This record gives sequence, structure tokens and C-alpha cells, in this order.
Amino acid sequence: MYERRDVLKSIAQLPAASLPLAMVLADPSLVHAATEGLETVTITTPGGTQVSATLALPLVTPAPAVLLVHEWWGLNDHIKSVAAEFAALAIDLYGGKVATTRDDAKSYMQVVDGDVATNTAGAWVDWLRDRGAVTGKLGTIGWCFGGG
Repeated sequence: MYERRDVLKSIAQLPAASLPLAMVLADPSLVHAATEGLETVTITTPGGTQVSATLALPLVTPAPAVLLVHEWWGLNDHIKSVAAEFAALAIDLYGGKVATTRDDAKSYMQVVDGDVATNTAGAWVDWLRDRGAVTGKLGTIGWCFGGG
């Protein structure tokens, strides 16, 4: 019989990409490891605002695209690791801010202008559709703030 501690230590030594997402998200060091190698991309929206996102490409392209919208904490390592798992583009609607407290998360969420967020998401959809790595099909996913 194996000790739980020994099993967890051996799991922690595996590359983050080979683990199920739930196991990665349970360990902050694995979450951070899963985000290494992801690409930060920046565009300018039609309204002239410079916005950033984190891109994780699928192994085989062209492929359908996934646009991921962060929860109320912002585009943190947890959301980036989900983007890596989904091979998605995780957009940032907080201008680089990442909340570490509930009060910060609430205040960041409350100042987001719905029209600006919609225009930002639309600019990213256009950017994705213009890429040769995308088939033209596109889905979105989000939780909490991003689900709205």
C-alpha cells in the first residue's frame, strides 16, 4: 500500500501538461507550470484600445477556436492553465489587473464597461478568425464574470 504523501509527491513531479486539469488546478505550482510557454498577444481594438490575451495553440491546426473569458479574479494563472488545457485564447477584460482579494475582484468587475468589453471580445473574435490556424468555427466559455 502506498502512502498518500508519496503518491502526491510522485504526481507533482510529472509534467503539468500530462495531468488532468482538476489535478493541476489543485496545486498552485502546477498551475504556474502549466502557463509556461503560453504566448501573450496584443491587439488594438477598433476603438483604439490596446488589449492583451494569452494564447495556447492546439497541437494540430487548423482547428476550431475557443475564446475564454476570465472570472472576476482576472486573467490569472488558473485561467491561463485552463486556456492551455483547452488550447484557447484567454482574453483580459481588466487591463492586466489580477485580483487577490474579494474586494479587489468586486471593484475590478464593477468598473468594466459592458460596451467596451463587448467590443474587446468582438475584436478578439475577428483576430482569431483572421488567423490561418483557425477553421472559422469559434466557441466561447467563461465562468462567473466571464460567463455573463
